[in-house]
Amino acid sequence: MVLDTVANFGYLLHIFVVGVQIDTTILKSVHRHMVLMGCMSFMLPYAVCLLCLMPLSNIVEMDEITFHTLPFVAALTSMTTFPAVTSTLSDLNLLNSDLGRLCCSTALVTDVFSYVIALALNTIGVALERQEWKPLKNVLYIICFLISMVYVLRPFVLWMAKRVPEGQQIKESQFVAVLAAVLVCGFLSECLGQNASFGGFTMGICVPDGPPFGLALVNRIDWMASNILVPAKFAISAFKVNLKSLGGDHVFAALITEAIIILAYLAKFTCNFLLAMYFSVPLQDAFHFAMIMCTKGIIDVSTFSLIRANEVVTDQAYSLLILNMLLVTGCTRFLLWHFYDPSTRYKAYKRNSILECEPGDFLRMVVCIHNEDNVPSIINLLEASNPTTHQRIEVITMNLEQLEGRSSAILIPSSEVEKIPSAQSRVLQTGNAFKYFMERNYNSVLVEHFVAMAPYRTMHEDIFTIAINKCANIVIVPFHKRWAIDGSIDATFPGIRSVNLKIMEKTPCSIGILVDRGQIGGPQSVLTGRTKVFHITQLFLGGADDREALAYSCRMAQHYHTSLLLVLLRPKHTDVELTPKLHDKRLDKEMIDRFRMECKGRDVYIQEEVAKDALETIQLVRAMDKNCDLFIVGREHGYAYSQLTYGLSECAQCPELGGIGDLLATAEFSFSVLVVQQQPMERVELDDSQFGWK
Repeated sequence: MVLDTVANFGYLLHIFVVGVQIDTTILKSVHRHMVLMGCMSFMLPYAVCLLCLMPLSNIVEMDEITFHTLPFVAALTSMTTFPAVTSTLSDLNLLNSDLGRLCCSTALVTDVFSYVIALALNTIGVALERQEWKPLKNVLYIICFLISMVYVLRPFVLWMAKRVPEGQQIKESQFVAVLAAVLVCGFLSECLGQNASFGGFTMGICVPDGPPFGLALVNRIDWMASNILVPAKFAISAFKVNLKSLGGDHVFAALITEAIIILAYLAKFTCNFLLAMYFSVPLQDAFHFAMIMCTKGIIDVSTFSLIRANEVVTDQAYSLLILNMLLVTGCTRFLLWHFYDPSTRYKAYKRNSILECEPGDFLRMVVCIHNEDNVPSIINLLEASNPTTHQRIEVITMNLEQLEGRSSAILIPSSEVEKIPSAQSRVLQTGNAFKYFMERNYNSVLVEHFVAMAPYRTMHEDIFTIAINKCANIVIVPFHKRWAIDGSIDATFPGIRSVNLKIMEKTPCSIGILVDRGQIGGPQSVLTGRTKVFHITQLFLGGADDREALAYSCRMAQHYHTSLLLVLLRPKHTDVELTPKLHDKRLDKEMIDRFRMECKGRDVYIQEEVAKDALETIQLVRAMDKNCDLFIVGREHGYAYSQLTYGLSECAQCPELGGIGDLLATAEFSFSVLVVQQQPMERVELDDSQFGWK
């Protein structure tokens, strides 16, 4: 009894946290087809089971208790709870994929719809059984309770949230007040004939999600509720499973109940699959969507326990519901983990790069911004890219923020940023900076803004989605290290690095990692009207990445305030086995000739150097530190085992930059670096585990 009480208290807090993390604005953006899919996801399986139950009593003999239990078993199996779906998607890193967004929206509709239907059927059933309509008063009381929560309690909580200064934590008095309100709401919901979790959940809905208020509550409560108390709820529910009830004289009833459960799962899977196919969801995604909609979680387990405690279902039906839930949810997670890869939709995507961008077309660039420090360097890199009326640039900015205090990922245009109060200030500042940049380059630059909130481990999915939809030629991402004024490393952000690794591995276009040391975004930048020439150095060894980097340098070299030095590095002694393929060698020569022709008459210098091994390459690069603001280099250099770079990649601290790029990112150099990788036809495999992350 003590453990059960502790478990129920922990479950109440957990449900409150779930309510806090739900973004209620999702319902406003749910499309009609998602509403239909959500409603049918519950109604069709339930209706199929009821149709099969009608003639069942005339076909087979069964006890009356089992027969009255089966409709409730069908309803419980047909339900889909929103937290169970988001938990599955989060664990499988699918939260902000196209499939994840479809599942989240549909599951939220199904959850709300199934609760309303269950409340209505339960009230009507009790009224018909007792031949009185007093239970309808409870429904009116519940409606009044919800109205008071929305129009009285929620404004009060929002008022408290607005009093929290930006960047500061909530006060202890505010935390205690909210916690007391959760307990009061739970008590009132019990008085209304509902479970205490109903009051806790509605109280959570009243709290604004995300930082600072919602995040602070989630951080303080969730670790205790989810990691300590909720497992006790699972344990209590497991204690109540009676395997003996499945055997002996009750085998036939158990088989009938199991058949109804299997029928409900099959009907639910088939219904979701066919509806997804009808609304033009790809075959593979439709199949996985149907699987995810069949998963269940802690709320379902609690519902099973509550129904059993009220003697609505028997111990036998309860045991079968729990066992089938474990089997279906466990198998679904296992199959999705091993066989579903959301990146497969990028494999057939054609190569898109700066090199293949036609002169009259927009150069489409997706730039990623993690914090305000990235904005000056990104804008000045765009300015150095020489936007003109003949070489226009379309810029798509992505303000990236880690998902905290919310259960569903967000990807929206900046015009809808009011949905994310915590990001409004930063998005406004970023928008003003890019607006000024666009005004300076009238009719040459087009800017579009997006805001993405997702876990770091899946943030690359949002970047890929925008890059594909906007047909981007290159994605610019900031390096994960930040330098202090004295040249030392000021901060390191492992989350940003994990994003960069995923982008390098599965990029649908070219990518550039910008290592900024202040020369681009500092006070002597291109944008601030510097009188000093902006010096760029490009090291060219050969290969697709170097050709892509040279194509970008070619655009920069045509800027009136830019001086570019192209260093052509060749091996002193060529090994036959390491000689580049004739095709690559021809493409390298064509790119250099194109550079000479397009940059003729510009402030461009071409310098040819020879080295015999990686040591001489390092010495040559170190000599370039003088009079250089930005160093551009490709990630790979044609034939991977060239004697000019042999051994650099093996000892690299940041392999995503390549051998030379990793060398340039060390503290001994003072210039900024741009490492460019062309979209590979064969994937570049970068495993996070080798860097100590999962």
